[in-house]
Amino acid sequence: MIVLSGYIARPGMLYGQTATVSQLQAAAAKATDSARYVDVMNQLAGWFQHRQLDSCFLYLCKARETAQRQGYTRGEAAAYRGLGSYYAYRDNSYLSFRFYIDALNLYRELGDSAGICQTSMHLGVYYQYEKQYQEAGEYMKRALDLGRRLKNDTILMALQANYYFMYVSDLRAGRSSDLVDKKRAYRALDAARHMATRAGDERLLLYTGMLQAQELIYGKIATAEGLTKLIGLVEDAERKGYVYHAMYGSSHLAYNKAHSHQADSLIFQRQMVRLALKGGYRELALPVVSKLYAWYGSHNQSDSAHIYGTIMLDIVEKEEQSKTQGELDYIDYYMQEKKLRALQLQHDYQQQLLDKKAMESRNRYAIIIFLTIMLVLTVLLLTDVNRSHRRSRLNASQLGEKNREISEKNALLRTNDDFKNKLISLIAHDFRVPLNHIIDITDLLKDQSLGYEEATTLFRKLETKSQHTLHIFDSILRWIRSQLSGFVYMPVVCTPATMVREALEILRDNCTEKQLTIHLDIPDGLKLLADREMLQFVHRNLLHNAVKFSPPEGTLHISAIVEEGQATISISDEGKGVDPETLLYLFEYRSREKDRGRTNGGAGLALIICKDFMDKMGGTIQAVNNPVNGSTFSYTLPLAKEA
Repeated sequence: MIVLSGYIARPGMLYGQTATVSQLQAAAAKATDSARYVDVMNQLAGWFQHRQLDSCFLYLCKARETAQRQGYTRGEAAAYRGLGSYYAYRDNSYLSFRFYIDALNLYRELGDSAGICQTSMHLGVYYQYEKQYQEAGEYMKRALDLGRRLKNDTILMALQANYYFMYVSDLRAGRSSDLVDKKRAYRALDAARHMATRAGDERLLLYTGMLQAQELIYGKIATAEGLTKLIGLVEDAERKGYVYHAMYGSSHLAYNKAHSHQADSLIFQRQMVRLALKGGYRELALPVVSKLYAWYGSHNQSDSAHIYGTIMLDIVEKEEQSKTQGELDYIDYYMQEKKLRALQLQHDYQQQLLDKKAMESRNRYAIIIFLTIMLVLTVLLLTDVNRSHRRSRLNASQLGEKNREISEKNALLRTNDDFKNKLISLIAHDFRVPLNHIIDITDLLKDQSLGYEEATTLFRKLETKSQHTLHIFDSILRWIRSQLSGFVYMPVVCTPATMVREALEILRDNCTEKQLTIHLDIPDGLKLLADREMLQFVHRNLLHNAVKFSPPEGTLHISAIVEEGQATISISDEGKGVDPETLLYLFEYRSREKDRGRTNGGAGLALIICKDFMDKMGGTIQAVNNPVNGSTFSYTLPLAKEA
């Protein structure tokens, strides 16, 4: 299902005519590299968001780049919010969530209630589609509370429409909600429709009209009337250039026709694919393209099947490219922040040097004047010379101490730079495996050597591995942040038994392939005090290594021991164990540099991060070889105290 909850414009920013784009582009040319330029780029991105997604992305990138260079925080936050919506349409939930959170943090720093309200609404819709309904309800409730206080009709009508959308989503899934009830949902939709009519907002009029038509269809109130109304709205949306709205309506028409077993469902499916490719919303059309490919293949229409097979392959390739490029852009964004902080520190240091030189210059002038006077006063000359000599020795000692401090800092900077280079190479090593899987699958698809079911199975495995890699990547980013100043450790109560089961679920395919037997002996009532994301990173990596080095048909033992207010969680395998020389330096970064070639680089980095996380959580981590075969990795953390 496709959702409409995109970019929200302020009054006076709803553009229904192509001439408006020319006016904005002319305004951008006059306001190059300024806050006004950033605002215009964000406005253009909002105009194109439901018309041409690729153009929307270009304007958002220009807005973000200029806002960061100018230090224009409000424009940067608006660009991040737009990027969150962009990646939602690109079906990249990870980057969508990250950019929404970045936008929300900036709006909170600015105290911008309108920005907080709109971004909270987007996060509510995001969590609704991620099936995290409690978080979705909390964010939408915050947005509604803020929206009522703001009394901004443009924001309120979008909130009311999305409030109704959440009700419909819960209703069709057969799920009850504490936030949304039927009467309030219908009132909200009517209110949104009334405000859109009063404001002349074409985009929201199309959206609310389609929601009302769907209510007639899915509520079985007046199905024929609803279908006729929805077809008219689709035609109106395409005529006015709202490609996304036309695609959205076409998807519902195709679903209804297919559900009713009507032959013209193929017409609307093809129409939806055409509109998606026209507007750049290709990832959202992938399920429909797959269905069309399967249908034409099963009905021996090879030409049509070939066309949609080619489209499907093109969408998959571009989707992977978009995800990879988006993740690289996000890494670059964090690296830019780090560079800015480094430049600020360098500026402060240089300013201190200039102040010191100015002070030394003033001291030299004072000494010259003093010595000139002493030439006249012969009696005081010897006393002042002795005093100057003592002062010079003191200055020399202080200067030597400063030089030593500078040398130590330079050595530390070189060490950090070397660590950064190794970190990048190790991350590249870990991410090469899923990329190789993607290349292999692409080659198989090009050779047409896979059937539909085999391709589906491979894609499912690839999705699991990609999610695992993204989890690792997110934890590495969290670890990098923990190395920076300002990190505050805030522990929560964690249940290791539940967390270990979640980590094992990611490795289920690997365990099945090796036919491993897993003995989990951790009480469900055992609770630890830790950072959940840090602790889950440790679980994933220790379990991944245990599965990786276990022999086929081996056994994993996962157990817990409680002693003196602490719990020790152990993971034992039946593999070959760890080389004794490597075991001594398994969790040390500097020592591992000497042993390169004996251990896997990516696994070494993960164990170093595990050790660092345990230090920050007040725990310990250790590894030993078993007496017979295999090895045991364990960590110790304090128990959570009863409330």
